Amino acid sequence: MPETPIGDALENAAAVMPSGCTFAADDWRVLSRCWHPVAYADEVTDQPVATRLLDVDLVVYRTSAGVVVARDLCLHRGSMLSLGHLDGDELVCAYHGWRYGPGGACTRIPSQPPDRRISPRVRLLAYPAAERHGLIWCCLAGPDAAARPLPDWAETSDPAFRQLHLPPQTWRTSAARQVENFLDVSHFAFVHRQTFGNAGAPEIPVVPVRRTGDGIAYDYAYLAANPDGSPLGGAASIQRETSYEVSLPFACRLTIRYPEKGPGARHVLIDVAQPVSARVMRLYLLIARNFDPEVPDADLLAWEESIVSQDQPVVESQRPEELPLDLAAELHVQADSMTIAYRRALGSLGLGAPHSA
Repeated sequence: MPETPIGDALENAAAVMPSGCTFAADDWRVLSRCWHPVAYADEVTDQPVATRLLDVDLVVYRTSAGVVVARDLCLHRGSMLSLGHLDGDELVCAYHGWRYGPGGACTRIPSQPPDRRISPRVRLLAYPAAERHGLIWCCLAGPDAAARPLPDWAETSDPAFRQLHLPPQTWRTSAARQVENFLDVSHFAFVHRQTFGNAGAPEIPVVPVRRTGDGIAYDYAYLAANPDGSPLGGAASIQRETSYEVSLPFACRLTIRYPEKGPGARHVLIDVAQPVSARVMRLYLLIARNFDPEVPDADLLAWEESIVSQDQPVVESQRPEELPLDLAAELHVQADSMTIAYRRALGSLGLGAPHSA
């Protein structure tokens, strides 16, 4: 049989929008040039992991040479490679046992004699991958096409900070809607009144927003409720000095300082959204904390989980699921200055075209 050119065809498809894509073509092209998380690093162990990014099905697996992110598609009959298994550094397809090495090249076709030559063009479509901040990242557009570098979050590698994360969560909304909710401070008094929200202080002062090289940033002081079950303990309320730093398109580092705990005490939350499709996202929430070491990990995780669980049903109820970047599409007030700035920053990337499906 002649050698099939399927490997070449797949390699040339790196920046091609998939069929049935839920994003507008212009939005997909912009987002494909950004780094996005596709898994927690500790999810990727001794078996392949299935995920989806921008409507592209991916398989993520770990080899001695590093983490690989590739199209979740065997070149032979199109089955999902994530159904297979790892044998050493080789990914083995569950359907006919084709084997792929760390670089994506097919190394063995069991139905053929072992000395039969395999074309070097028969190789997986592998995407640029990086392991940083406890996450596996991918850029679909290719190794030289990333529009901006990965975010720089020093706390995730600082031994002075305890490192935790919530389990990944899938929400039926867009990545931008979820991130905007994380940036919104005027919902605290209502959505979070059973956790940290101060029901007696719903008014929001003017909050100046700064443009940065990565996105936007702002500071906000908030007298939070501190109910029983809070990992901070003590008083009924506690002062929070917060700093928000957005890394476009879908990541934010929130640094919370508590004056009562001392000038260097910091509780850092990093919210990163994976755009699975235009209306489905996967949430990664990283936690870094450098004070109160006696508080059990389980208590900290339970507290953050209770907050996130209050947000999810509200955000999933929003319509449209896609975040309107045309400011005339929704009503706005002074308290929305941060989220308006976020929408404008997304628009500056070239996002905002109508969605296609």
